[in-house]
Amino acid sequence: MRLRYATLVITLTLIILLLPIASATDVVVNPVHSPNGAVLLIIDGMGSSYIYPEFVPYDLDGNELGKANLSNITLIADGGTRVLDVRAPQPSTIPGHSVLVTGYSKANKDTVGEMMTIFDIAREHDYICMAVMHKGDFKEMRAEQDAILFDASHSIREPSIELEQTVDLPMDVLELMQEWQRNLLSYLEGKDGVERYIAYNEWAIDASDAIARFMCENQPEQKFLLTVNVGAVDLAGHYLGSDQYLRVIEELDEGIYDLYQTCLENDLVFIITADHGMTFARTERGKEVGGHASDKYAKTLEAQRIPLIINGPNIRKDVIGGTYGQEDLAPTLLSVLDVMDVLRCSDGDIIPVKEYANLRVVIDSPTEVMVQKGGITIASASGDDVTFIGLLPSNYTVLVSSYEEHVNLASDQIVEFQISRADHRVTLATTMIFVVIAGGLLVIRKIMKE
Repeated sequence: MRLRYATLVITLTLIILLLPIASATDVVVNPVHSPNGAVLLIIDGMGSSYIYPEFVPYDLDGNELGKANLSNITLIADGGTRVLDVRAPQPSTIPGHSVLVTGYSKANKDTVGEMMTIFDIAREHDYICMAVMHKGDFKEMRAEQDAILFDASHSIREPSIELEQTVDLPMDVLELMQEWQRNLLSYLEGKDGVERYIAYNEWAIDASDAIARFMCENQPEQKFLLTVNVGAVDLAGHYLGSDQYLRVIEELDEGIYDLYQTCLENDLVFIITADHGMTFARTERGKEVGGHASDKYAKTLEAQRIPLIINGPNIRKDVIGGTYGQEDLAPTLLSVLDVMDVLRCSDGDIIPVKEYANLRVVIDSPTEVMVQKGGITIASASGDDVTFIGLLPSNYTVLVSSYEEHVNLASDQIVEFQISRADHRVTLATTMIFVVIAGGLLVIRKIMKE
């Protein structure tokens, strides 16, 4: 019996010693200023053709339209990165929001419901996910939030703000959200026409600012992702014509400053984008109406082009040219938060908006990892999952055992190595086996003597 027991112990010990040990290691090459969270502001229906100086908007008949006169959005863009040409592959509300949060160009609400979003990954990294949404608040999107304020009616005339939560949040946070749930009517009281549209947006911005500031002041160690949809720009485009559409954008620009300041003062990333743009046409009776989803509208640049402005503590000041897709926002957002994970169904790319880049090296078994630049090793570590943080955008060589890979690091990257154990562990394994067996024989010999 003792002999069998000793043999079992030796066998199990050998197996354990030969199993790869999983580990995640962070190596700070250069200090970085990671954000404390993010506010993602989705201005429903705001096309970049109407706010970017490089573009001129036209209606379906080819007539030139006016543009919004902005101050705060311009200020925010000048202090961060503005991506010049970003296009929505599906210029419609539910698909647009689905693409934004999954990074998948063909996403729909079912994709959002399959645990494939920025919220799923953020939560894995201990973020709280909250939202204030006029539109884009379909059931699957609401389920992705820890708590959300949303307009169940989608109506400016008779709004109905509801509060849903999927996890237990601190009571003071929920009480604040309940307070803002009741506040909308006071914003809309006595307001008609375009003034009501303006007030509708104002409520969402002020509620979001109050929530973000409360979190920063009362739970400064808790990172969070706050998603905001303001819906009156889109509604004005559909029902009020291009002039009032531009006025609602301009009034929103006036009211956005406090939310931006809250982000700036508390090291939060502030992102401004849209689910789709807006195109205008004249009816037979001469009335101007806007649209974006039907065939005659969806093919236009005015409907497809959306703004993407990112401002934060680790964001460089730049205007990025080239053409990008709406699906690029989700992986870029995770990159900005220094979250080195991959969205499961994303076909988007990380836009290089940070002042630095991180490099994650994943190997099928623990070994030594070295990062070289110009033949000189600048960082190294042992493990099977190593992230090198704060690298300057440049060309690097990654060395793993006898393998190497050249990396053009413009933005965060994940590099994977599949190394045969026989190739780089045979000597180690043989030595370990010898030591374990030799030790085991001594134990057996002692047991037999007894």
